[in-house]
Amino acid sequence: MPRIVDVDVRRDELAQAAARVIARSGIGGASMREVAAEAGWTTGTLVHYFANKHELLRFTLEASLDRRRSRRVDAETAGPEVALRDALAGALPIDEESRLHWLVTIAFCSQAASDGDLALIQRDAYREFRTHVAVLAAASGRVDADASEREAERLIAQADGIALQALFDPASWPPERQVSALDAALTS
Repeated sequence: MPRIVDVDVRRDELAQAAARVIARSGIGGASMREVAAEAGWTTGTLVHYFANKHELLRFTLEASLDRRRSRRVDAETAGPEVALRDALAGALPIDEESRLHWLVTIAFCSQAASDGDLALIQRDAYREFRTHVAVLAAASGRVDADASEREAERLIAQADGIALQALFDPASWPPERQVSALDAALTS
């Protein structure tokens, strides 16, 4: 009896393999052959799920962003202040999954300079994150609704700055220091 394959699960497995290759070798090193080998499949299997490298790259970026969003705590359950801190802490490379997300994001930022489709995905992801943080900032009472987008921009810029330093100098920026710097940004 033939095995039933969950297409969504398989595509996600392949995207995770692509993310690992991108983190290790950059987008240029993420050939269809390399991604298939990383996943433990043949190139023929990979092209069954993704017609070409661009389709695989797009799906990989979107899947990485979706995984990051899925880790957010619910503001109604946890409260807006806790959800705000969690959203910003989720943007820091404090564990292997978030570090992988950052490495993929940086690789895609470079690629997006010459690929309008990927640039739109990056832009829309930042807009969605900024809106999410702005809503939480206003709901927490940190700022009024009129100032919430500016506050979101400030907090995201600080979180991104912490993340970039931590990504390239992890010895100086262990997770505890990243979170401490984020907490300082939240109290300023």
